[in-house]
Amino acid sequence: MSHHSDEEEDDYMSTKFLENAQEFESKRQESYSERRKRQLREQQEKAYIKPRAQLEAEEREKGLKKTIEEGNKGMKMLMKMGFKQGQGLGNKKSGSSGIAEPIQVDLKLGRSGIGMDSEIRKREREQEEEEIRKRVHLDPDEFRNQMAQKAKDAQLTRYINAAVSICEKLDEENEIESNILWILKPPPPPSSPSTKPEDVEQLEEKEKEKNEMEQEETEPIYSQEDIDALKLLPLNDQLSKITDYLRETYYYCFWCRAKYTDKTDIDKNCPGTTEDDH
Repeated sequence: MSHHSDEEEDDYMSTKFLENAQEFESKRQESYSERRKRQLREQQEKAYIKPRAQLEAEEREKGLKKTIEEGNKGMKMLMKMGFKQGQGLGNKKSGSSGIAEPIQVDLKLGRSGIGMDSEIRKREREQEEEEIRKRVHLDPDEFRNQMAQKAKDAQLTRYINAAVSICEKLDEENEIESNILWILKPPPPPSSPSTKPEDVEQLEEKEKEKNEMEQEETEPIYSQEDIDALKLLPLNDQLSKITDYLRETYYYCFWCRAKYTDKTDIDKNCPGTTEDDH
């Protein structure tokens, strides 16, 4: 019968091997490429200049963390009235000892009113919670389908915007003053509020001029029923109406991005009337 060796086998899960590896790594000489990379990294760190906003924030935090010294004028006045460092200030009724630390500074940026920042954060938090709640209750396949449909609608909206712009340009070149298809152009996305007073004034002035022009306009050319019926069409149908108009009126293919000479030319050389044909 064989006898077990008195020496126990090494435990590969012990820290002994990690220590050996660290010792080996510390003794190993750096290669030229490793040394060069380290030197470049150190040079970049030394040459990096922090932005002004970051420097201001760091200095502000440093100043707020610094305790008020006894040489401070305000501290001298308090100490003359019997205050000692470490004591609390404020109402000491109902078992309260007052506050021992100054009220923290909450820096406010932008031109929004007091309390608006907290209201915006509250809305964002509620919206995030609502999205999480919907994701929990949604079937994964249904969620993917919704995301795919959302992306498709966004793409169709961009197509419609481009097609209406081309339609307006060609109509104006042919001295057409109005076209009901122009109303299909999606409204521009809302721009973020400017922090500059002059920008706000310019926007208000432009909005005022726009409203005055709308008021000066005569009776609408198209009935509200026709406008509503056009806008209520699915995005695919809206795009088809514009591309068909461009094709039939100007022999222009939206998908080819080309204008043909006549109907025979477009029927012969254009692959088709839809995006899939191209």
